[in-house]
Amino acid sequence: LLEFCQDNNIPTDIPFNDLTEVQKEAIIEGNKEFYGVRGFFRWLERKKYKMHVRVFLSRYRIYKACPDCNGARFKKEALLYTIGRLNIGQVYSLTIDQASDFFKSLDVPSGDDASALVLDEIRSRVTYLLDVGLSYLTLDRQSRTLSSGELQRVALTSALGSSLVNTLYILDEPSIGLHPRDNNRLIRIMKKLRDIQNTVIVVEHDPEIIGESDFMLDLGPAAGTQGGEIMYFGPTATVNGSITGQYLKGQRCVPLPDRRRKPSKDSWLTI
Repeated sequence: LLEFCQDNNIPTDIPFNDLTEVQKEAIIEGNKEFYGVRGFFRWLERKKYKMHVRVFLSRYRIYKACPDCNGARFKKEALLYTIGRLNIGQVYSLTIDQASDFFKSLDVPSGDDASALVLDEIRSRVTYLLDVGLSYLTLDRQSRTLSSGELQRVALTSALGSSLVNTLYILDEPSIGLHPRDNNRLIRIMKKLRDIQNTVIVVEHDPEIIGESDFMLDLGPAAGTQGGEIMYFGPTATVNGSITGQYLKGQRCVPLPDRRRKPSKDSWLTI
C-alpha cells in the first residue's frame, strides 16, 4: 500500500478523509498493479475457515439497515400486500409470542384447503418454538445472533416440523440459556422426536434432563485428564455405581453452606 501511494503521489502523512475522492477510490479499489483494500478483504474472505481471520474480519464489518426497505429485506412490491392488516415485513418483526396470537386470529375462507393447510403448518411450527422457550425471539432474528442453545432448539423445531424418521440427532447442551421452568417443554420436544422413531443423543449436565432420558452414558470418574472412563451405561432408571447416578437418586447432594458472606454496603446490585 505504501509503495502504491508513493508511485501514485498519494500522501501518507495526512488523514484518509483529507484525500481527494480520486485518491480514496484508488486506495480502496486498486488497479492492475495493486489489489486495493477491497481486493485484500476479498482475499481474506477465502480464508474464513481460519478462526483468527474471522476475528480479524469482524473488526472491519458493520451492519446497516437498507434505506429503501428499512431493514425489512423485502422489495417495495412485496410490502404492498397485507394479511390481517400486516405486510410481510411487519409479520417478520413480530416475536414468536405475538406471531402465535396473530396466526390464531386469521381465518381461512371455507373451501380454501390449500391456505388452511399452510396456516395449520405455520401454527404448528410457531407452537413448537413456544414449547422450547423461544417466545421472546422475533421472526426476523438472524441465526448468527443466537446462542448455541437457541440454535439447537430452533433446529429441534425444524426437525419436528419436517417429520423425519429413522434419524440420529446429537445435541450438545440444548438447555444453555433456557430457564429451568422451560426444561419440561424441551424434554417433551425431544421425546416427540424419539416417539416418531428417531434416536436422540444429548450431551447434558442438567439433572432434570438427564433423569428423563431412557439410557445414560456416564464418563468419569473426574474431569479432564482424570476422566474418559465409562462409569455407567444402561437404563437411567436403574443407574448404579456412578457418582452421577447417586446425585440423580438423591443419595448425594450439594450441601448448603452453614453461613453465607455478607456483602458490603456498596456491593449490592439492584435490578
